[in-house]
Amino acid sequence: MILLSIIVLMPLCFAQDISIEKLLAYNKWSSQHQRVYLNEDEKLFRQMVFFENLQKIKEHNSNPNNTYSIHLNQFSDMTKQEFAEKILMKQNIVDHLMKGISQEATHNDTNNKETQLNSKSLILADSIDWREQGAITTVKNQGNCGSCWSFSAAALMESFNFIQNNTLVDFSEQQLVDCVIPANGYYSYGCSGGAAVYCLDYASKVGITTLDKYPYVRIQKNCNVTGTNNGYKPKQWIKVPNTSNDLKSALNFSPVSVVVDATNWDNYESGIFNGCDQSNISLNHAVLAIGYDQQGNWIIKNSWSHYWGENGFMRLAANNTCGILSNNLQITA
Repeated sequence: MILLSIIVLMPLCFAQDISIEKLLAYNKWSSQHQRVYLNEDEKLFRQMVFFENLQKIKEHNSNPNNTYSIHLNQFSDMTKQEFAEKILMKQNIVDHLMKGISQEATHNDTNNKETQLNSKSLILADSIDWREQGAITTVKNQGNCGSCWSFSAAALMESFNFIQNNTLVDFSEQQLVDCVIPANGYYSYGCSGGAAVYCLDYASKVGITTLDKYPYVRIQKNCNVTGTNNGYKPKQWIKVPNTSNDLKSALNFSPVSVVVDATNWDNYESGIFNGCDQSNISLNHAVLAIGYDQQGNWIIKNSWSHYWGENGFMRLAANNTCGILSNNLQITA
């Protein structure tokens, strides 16, 4: 099959200066990711995109000054624009959310001043990683749906439930995608984007059920929950102040839901990521901060499967890299 593909595409290779090595890499990758396209035109287009991404990967990884490596993954036949449209939250939705989120994010804040101050007064650990405490569930895969906000919120509740009740349970992201909607009074829009804070408000009133009872299907459907006693209910939460020390303090208490600019995260493999355009931050992706290392680099749990990054996790450079300090949320009770 590989040999036949090479023969068929040989004229194209000569025209585009594509090597046999690149064709072999494409065939191996497409087999691993079970790529099926609508027609030959789309297939050829995807191959050209793949070859361009492959070249960028080789150039990046050959530079010894880079602090992180990149590699082929499920996004390698997508353009940057397609990656943003299919995987990240829509920018107009995020902008709308950011304008109205401040009041909701500090909901119950008056009840949490003592907790917040206590967390600030902690002697900070040199490093912390909540995976070592058993407080982090397995990495999920949001698929081609900008539902990262529901994964960030569910992961936040999963971790705090473990810390509070010593039980690690996978919660239903699909329930949040289907039910945290404008019709129910929440400004979140399924695969187009949303906010973790609305998930907490919803779950505090209705409860969030388990993943096995309400599985994730990668599209938004009708809400399939009734009543107000559907499982775990967070009681209180706070917005973490926008400094590195405040985020570190919060992480000594529990994981934190954060919003970042993930525009250039698509092909990250390992190392300390510092590849965001710090002069033009566009918040478009929600993840879970689960700790930091001795150098102050943040440890991130993502929702792009365990094949992405460091088994689904990332180390993000210290300080406000990719806007990580912009909008942080923590459960306190």
